Amino acid sequence: MELLIPGLILVALMVYASTRIKKSAAEAYEAETIETDEFVINKPEGFLHVLNGDPQYEFESYSKEYGAEGAEEFRKGIAKLQVLADIPSDDIAAKVLTSADEVVSDTSEVMAEMPYRVIETRRTAKDVATRVFHKIAERNGRSYHLEITLLSGTTEELLPDIETMLNSFELRRGI
Repeated sequence: MELLIPGLILVALMVYASTRIKKSAAEAYEAETIETDEFVINKPEGFLHVLNGDPQYEFESYSKEYGAEGAEEFRKGIAKLQVLADIPSDDIAAKVLTSADEVVSDTSEVMAEMPYRVIETRRTAKDVATRVFHKIAERNGRSYHLEITLLSGTTEELLPDIETMLNSFELRRGI
């Protein structure tokens, strides 16, 4: 009897902690707007914003889901933003175009008087086909390269979210 009460308290604390952890994990995959001094981007629901990830990326996000059979080790979607000093955006675009298996589209757009280049390519790595979306811009001697990779078999279900992320990426004024 003396151990019953402390045991019940311990179980209650464990249930409470487990519930809080599950709630926090679920919230991490909710849609959110990421704003820094340099850029703004909308992360869609089902993607996790990686904090303190690879230092070469200013922004990283990946889908909760992994690929189907044959692509189990790959996330359905991955987004990375690299900021490169003293590398012209045209050089980045040229590298994207030459490294692709296939170039699907290569267009330009202007948002808030800032020109962006948007390139869609296809690549295959480890026998897994992907669609890769690139959005490239340059400001004050720094180039910004957003790369969003989707497994080819999952593009239809994730494409609206990816288009939202791609279209929302914008450099902030005044940097």
